[in-house]
Amino acid sequence: MTASPENAPPDGTIPASSDAGAGVSDAFTPTPTKPHNPALDGLRAIAVLAVFVHHMGLLPGGYLGVDLFLVLSGFLITGLLLAEHDRTGRISLRAFWGRRAFRLLPAFYVFAVVGIPLVLLLKDHSDQVQFLWNGLASVFYVANIQRTFNPPGGDSWFGHTWTLSMEEQFYLLWPLALVVICGRSRLRRRLPTLLISAILLVVSWREILIVDGQENLRIYFGPDGRVDSLMVGCLLGVWRHQAVAPPALGWSVRGPRQAEILRDVARLGPAALMALVALFVFGPDLHGRPNWLAYGGYTAVAAIAAVAVLAADQQRPTWLARFLGTRVMTWIGRISYSFYLWHFPVTGTALDKLMPRVGRVPAAGVALVISMGLASASYYLVERPVQRRRPAWTNPGTSRVPRQRTERPAAAGVTVPAVSLTVPVPGPGPGLPANATPVPGVPGGSGSGG
Repeated sequence: MTASPENAPPDGTIPASSDAGAGVSDAFTPTPTKPHNPALDGLRAIAVLAVFVHHMGLLPGGYLGVDLFLVLSGFLITGLLLAEHDRTGRISLRAFWGRRAFRLLPAFYVFAVVGIPLVLLLKDHSDQVQFLWNGLASVFYVANIQRTFNPPGGDSWFGHTWTLSMEEQFYLLWPLALVVICGRSRLRRRLPTLLISAILLVVSWREILIVDGQENLRIYFGPDGRVDSLMVGCLLGVWRHQAVAPPALGWSVRGPRQAEILRDVARLGPAALMALVALFVFGPDLHGRPNWLAYGGYTAVAAIAAVAVLAADQQRPTWLARFLGTRVMTWIGRISYSFYLWHFPVTGTALDKLMPRVGRVPAAGVALVISMGLASASYYLVERPVQRRRPAWTNPGTSRVPRQRTERPAAAGVTVPAVSLTVPVPGPGPGLPANATPVPGVPGGSGSGG
């Protein structure tokens, strides 16, 4: 789960100029003066606070905040990679993986190292062994696979890192898939169909796991049972990209129509957000036999989250965007990655040591303040300084311009020249908080989620 920037992105990417969107619906015309969308930070704040309150035992379905993170991550990363391909003619895996490493690893390694002396001083031998094995699984980003075969025990430090492992696996595999797909025009045009088929395959596979007698936690933690949330975000990102990309790039000839549809769907954002809040409050317990979430419910939750993401992306309606973009919400969204890292040991300690003395709600308040303090220290002392010193090779290349395709209408022998897409891309600035991965061509595109 990553936080968004507070200023312009370090990737050297900004939303496309309005000239690039010739023939695209005005509803999706990019705004070049707003490279960052605070409403998306607001969604991150809602998601991470839902998870926090759930871990304090006050919100039964707050764990579904993870699904909101996954959808947002799939949406933004897909838009970023597709825009890079359109702009440069390629996807630089080295640059993308470099950005992700500099964005995520420093804060995580600090979190892991800080836990070593605390566990050695305060825990018994069995807890120390568990810390070691779970720490190794987390460092190598296979914690979700480990939990698939070994249901969670009492780990109070790395018990939440399975979501980070799922996102890292996504960062590794999805760009590789897009390199192959974008290199073949037939596959590129069928990308939405491929994603829908993959989502349905995951839903069917969950049914097989249920028939096989698997427990609900096996489905919840397993990458094979939860990747559909990421795919829903990817699908939204592809549809969003098709709506703004000029037809000359060969993505879709129905861009204006898709823009109208997405604009109408974005109006449902408030209802989607209220539905998510209701799911946070009334969500089912994760233990025991699979519940309705395993029977296609996770996919439905992801679809609802996608509507909320689209509304925040489009800032429709404006009052919802203003609410999500308030200073408090955007600040929590920016530090959400570090907050997610540190909140878990804090909430575990608060439940064990503080709640018996003062009660659950006061303990949650104390845990929130401590988590915010640790997250702020991690963000301002680790994340931002590292990003400011990120090497230039992690920025996506901007020198190559893809060869434009020629569109041929039905009338034989008539050729219409393609419209070239020119995206102004500034060089990386030394003072930018380089933790952003904005979606060029998206009004106020923001950083990666999850």
